[in-house]
Amino acid sequence: MRRFSLLALTAALLCAYSPDNGPTAQDADPGKTTAAPGLNEDQKLHHFLNRFTLGATPALMAEVKQKGMKAWLEEQLKGARQEPAVLNKALEPLLSLDMTLEQVRDSYVKKLPRDADVRERKEAQRLGKVPERELLESIVLRGTYSNNQVREVSMDFFRNHLCISVDKGPVSLMAGNYEASVLRANALGDFGTLLMASAKHPAMLFYLDNHLSCRPATPEEIELIKRRGRNVPEKIEAAQQRGLNENYARELLELHTLGVDNYYTQDDVIEVAKCLTGWTINPEFKKEGGGFQFARLVHCGGDKKVLGTTIKENRENPLAEGEEVVRMLAAHEGTAKYVSFKLCRWLVNDQPSDALVGRIAAVFREKKGNLPAVLLAIYEDPEFFAAANYQCKYKRPFEFVVSVLRATGAEVTDASGLQRSLLEMNEPLYRCANPTGYYDQAESWQDPGAMSLRWKFALDLAENKINGVKLPEDVRGILRDGEPRTWKDKLAKRLLCVPLSAGTSAALDKLVDRQLADGSKNAMRDLGALLIAGILGSPEFQKQ
Repeated sequence: MRRFSLLALTAALLCAYSPDNGPTAQDADPGKTTAAPGLNEDQKLHHFLNRFTLGATPALMAEVKQKGMKAWLEEQLKGARQEPAVLNKALEPLLSLDMTLEQVRDSYVKKLPRDADVRERKEAQRLGKVPERELLESIVLRGTYSNNQVREVSMDFFRNHLCISVDKGPVSLMAGNYEASVLRANALGDFGTLLMASAKHPAMLFYLDNHLSCRPATPEEIELIKRRGRNVPEKIEAAQQRGLNENYARELLELHTLGVDNYYTQDDVIEVAKCLTGWTINPEFKKEGGGFQFARLVHCGGDKKVLGTTIKENRENPLAEGEEVVRMLAAHEGTAKYVSFKLCRWLVNDQPSDALVGRIAAVFREKKGNLPAVLLAIYEDPEFFAAANYQCKYKRPFEFVVSVLRATGAEVTDASGLQRSLLEMNEPLYRCANPTGYYDQAESWQDPGAMSLRWKFALDLAENKINGVKLPEDVRGILRDGEPRTWKDKLAKRLLCVPLSAGTSAALDKLVDRQLADGSKNAMRDLGALLIAGILGSPEFQKQ
């Protein structure tokens, strides 16, 4: 019977997404909108919360309407609202979240004797996965329950902009500290500080291989290596074998600051890589260095020329050469344009206008990358509330899952089932296969196969089949109250912040008629879950 329920839901939602039901996720033209020219106040509020939170809810709509959007946003940009007890209680047992890298190593990396048995090895493996599991759980919990939603949105953005992946070696042990000390500490700070923190974090240094980057060995050192003299440091031999690694330097220019092929050449990549030689990882993760270590011995000497600027050799403090490059890139006009473009695409439109990006980039430069000032400028820009931007974006899987949890008020006691769902929808947290991070444009997520996985998730949730997640009683109570034909409207009022469109309403009415006509015990049992899933899978909920 489960298979037939999913087929019935799919049939209903395909009708809801039909071209006759207005613009859809499959037809996400920014020039089209379901709203009349000029948004009314409720539409403005809905639009605002869909962009600056991880999911609008009727309760939050009422709160912000009473407080005022700008006042609420300014409060949010401070990131200091007290968190709810439910979130604090859920995070309390996740001990690794606030640990230093040294503490994580000491607590979760178990050194096994050579003769360790299978049980001991499995236990060591289980223990080593704890930091990653707790990190992923915390992201879902904070996204769902946090009162500091703008910070969570900024975190979500920079988790992709400054991407790392737990699938690469020990990054899984480092990612929790990266999330806390790099992203969470700076998501509402200034971009330059955030960029420098990411550049020096062991997770980034390992993920993009900068910890391997070494100056070329000198002829004298090569000769000594050939003789295998005991006075030759091991790192010099590694330098001869590996040499300069350009991975991080390239992504620093291409993905983190200037954008693809903007302002820089291949020569600049090489020179940036030289400036960053010696930026590596302390294997002991000593607390005072946070795991970052500068290895002077493998740093490239001499002057370097980056973007037309000469970086003078600093013999007293060669670490400062790389720091100068990172600061220069953070302050570059190209960075202001590129990061502003990505933020406008994230918060306004998949294809933001050049005029909008130009205005936000000007604020970025004027405020020296102050992120709260940039976010406030996007909200205050005349294009933000343009009718063409209303419900023109499409939720990514993470945004969809978290917004479902927020809309339903679901109780999350274990996020592992949600992580599996995100994996099925191709957006597992901290597991992007490409350093670009996950894309946020509609075209990346709107194919029919992706849609069906969302509908399956919605039905699983409605049927309480996701481990560790439970719908609240007030949603269930609707299905025990009154005649089944009234459930659709009651559920829509409870779960949505906008009215159902005529097309979606008609599609769900047909679903009700089909189930009632069947009349079987199974059909009636499934009807409530199908309606919940139908509303959560509707264009009104999927659009942003």
